[in-house]
Amino acid sequence: MRVLVLLLATLSALVAATPAVAADGDLEPNYGTDAEFPGFGFYANPNGSPTFTLDTADALLPRPDGKMWLVGRMRGPSSVYRISLYRIGANGYPDTDFGDLGLRSVVGPCDDFHIGDAALDSQGRILVATQNCTDFKVYRFLDNGDLDFSFGGTGVVSIAFDLGASNEDHAQKIVVTEDDGFVVAGVADAVGGDHLALARYTAAGEPVAEFGTGGKLDIGFEWQVSPVSGLGGLHRMDDGRIVATGQISESDQAVSDKKQFVVRLLAQGAFDPSFGNVSPGISKVNLKAPLGLARSPWVSRSLLERDGSVIQVGSLLSNDPISSNDIFLLRWRADGQLDTSIGAHGVRSYALDFAGANPPQPSSNSDMADAIVRQGDGKYVILATGYAGDFYATTVMRLRRDFSLDPAFGDGGAVQHLAMVATNGDHGTLAGSALVLPGRIIAAGTSFTGINGRIQTTFAMSNDLLFADGFE
Repeated sequence: MRVLVLLLATLSALVAATPAVAADGDLEPNYGTDAEFPGFGFYANPNGSPTFTLDTADALLPRPDGKMWLVGRMRGPSSVYRISLYRIGANGYPDTDFGDLGLRSVVGPCDDFHIGDAALDSQGRILVATQNCTDFKVYRFLDNGDLDFSFGGTGVVSIAFDLGASNEDHAQKIVVTEDDGFVVAGVADAVGGDHLALARYTAAGEPVAEFGTGGKLDIGFEWQVSPVSGLGGLHRMDDGRIVATGQISESDQAVSDKKQFVVRLLAQGAFDPSFGNVSPGISKVNLKAPLGLARSPWVSRSLLERDGSVIQVGSLLSNDPISSNDIFLLRWRADGQLDTSIGAHGVRSYALDFAGANPPQPSSNSDMADAIVRQGDGKYVILATGYAGDFYATTVMRLRRDFSLDPAFGDGGAVQHLAMVATNGDHGTLAGSALVLPGRIIAAGTSFTGINGRIQTTFAMSNDLLFADGFE
């Protein structure tokens, strides 16, 4: 009996001494750069000031050694913005073996450029597409942060569509092809309205002549593609076909009528005849009337499934008076028809309503999806912008394979994260890209630091998943 009592006491002590296992969605206490904010990594701008430094973190890319690339934009000396590359360790700290304390940067292509997208090729080189300048610009960096002069002779490729009007072209998404070339897509200003524009180039930075006309293809719709958020995704299928997604509007400013679209092309730019609901290669829908809304849903990002189906996420007006916007999800089948198996008109919506049943105002319960990634077990992780009290916060939700909220994640399927680091008390954390890695989810974005000030940020969440990839 005495042995049994001692054994039970020992077991009780061990249980009491064992720390609680973090739940999926909890911030990782051993990740980050600031003991006051465990789970968060903050990446300083050595040339910036606390105010008027609107730094952004626009892409998070995995390295095979467990480190990560954080690609963004930083304000440099004389207020000139620069493309920034931070190399981050698995613990969230900058990798001081790279560049200047983990950072390399280069002056951007024009005064008010923004990062459109970034991708890695099979050799670990970083391709960065920029927008808000006259032409598409694509940069390629070597692993040491130098520009790759074997790419177009300077490390930078400029692509002009010159379709008339202002001739401004905005590169918004980029994807690497099987031969380490790339397809870049975005919006080209044209007479009569902005077009969807795509270009395919070789690994050497030369146009693929067989793609479209001289490596370029533009697609005009009955409405125009917005240069701000018109293109939400660019994907390459295993057989080389190209999928572009986004939305078109009656005008740049119209919010009442939008159409979500998916375009699927063969590898050389011809429309895919096996896809489409309005014409070969093109699917479109305006859901304002079918959903009984005062204005159409808005989409930001997309996900291509292995079977060729496509998911778009964004936000829609809530019919509940306690909320202004809910998370919106639209799914297209592999043939380009709406997937009504997940809901009427292929739509699911999610009212998370963190502010409760009596919010200070309906916008306090607003959630708008910004990104979607898929786990290796087939579940989906969605990043969204919401509110934590009076402040912008990043909402993270996880869906099961049937698109229902996963109760094993956060609080009933969702959680909010906010870093309160603003010097003026106007806090905010916005994230727009994520990685699902073994045992964790890492999101990248920005945190507000003060008046017109932001700092590049990542945060890591626990995720009980041994394999990040592999779901079929």
